[in-house]
Amino acid sequence: MTNEQKFFYDLRGWILIPNVLSSSEIDEMKAEAYACDGSRPLRNSRGYVGSLQKLLDYPAIVGILTEILSEPYYLSDGYYSFRCENSFISIRHRAGTVSKEQDSENYLQINDLPHVVRPPQQANAMRYQVKGNKIYSGLTRVVWELEEVKAGQGGTTFLSGSHKANFNYGGPDPYRPNISESPWEESIREAMEGYSCPPGSVVIFTESLIHAANEWTNPNNPRCAVFNCYNSLWAQWYLLNLDHEIIEKMPEKRRSLFRGTWQLGELNGSRNHNYAKNNRSI
Repeated sequence: MTNEQKFFYDLRGWILIPNVLSSSEIDEMKAEAYACDGSRPLRNSRGYVGSLQKLLDYPAIVGILTEILSEPYYLSDGYYSFRCENSFISIRHRAGTVSKEQDSENYLQINDLPHVVRPPQQANAMRYQVKGNKIYSGLTRVVWELEEVKAGQGGTTFLSGSHKANFNYGGPDPYRPNISESPWEESIREAMEGYSCPPGSVVIFTESLIHAANEWTNPNNPRCAVFNCYNSLWAQWYLLNLDHEIIEKMPEKRRSLFRGTWQLGELNGSRNHNYAKNNRSI
């Protein structure tokens, strides 16, 4: 992670890296993503197989995730020092161009209300923090954009800096993970910012940041994105939506992304470095 990336990630809670994937990689991955369009169950597991699986530990993000999720003691060339918790594909068409059955996401508007993993001031292992000149990003999301995204036309938006907020966002319930019933909702939405990027770009953000999905209005192309979620070795937020048989077919180092969260003791004569059927996040 460059010093510039660290500065802006700490300042805003998110960074954009454009043009990471090659044109051939984009074409191959888009074909696989669109093949499951309209099937929610398939979308929620497809990111783990085929060429899309390569995005789990694509070289351009591994160094960054190591920087913001790992501790030096756990670094190794043989396994990853962070974990993958969740993956899903988002296909969004411009509203009104397909049926509700084809595009349930745009009609249901899943997570369109600005939300966060933990409300301001509610500290836990998922929260963003900086100690000893080191970032600990907590629950962290990586979004691979496989189509062009234009700011203000449906991409993910962020309330930059809110990952370090010390005051509640105005709702009646300080533990609520979204801004519903906040008298400042309009002001918060107006303060949120998006991004523009070409296909093959990646966005990385801490889930401690207030963020939201938006209705896709780009007239030129649908949104086609893969959302992968990562965490430290010490904590787990999601139930893993992945079968053991799929993990077993992965390269050994990639399999380590799905090992259990324990750290003290031994299992099968070794420490918690490698994935096994009896050592998996569940």
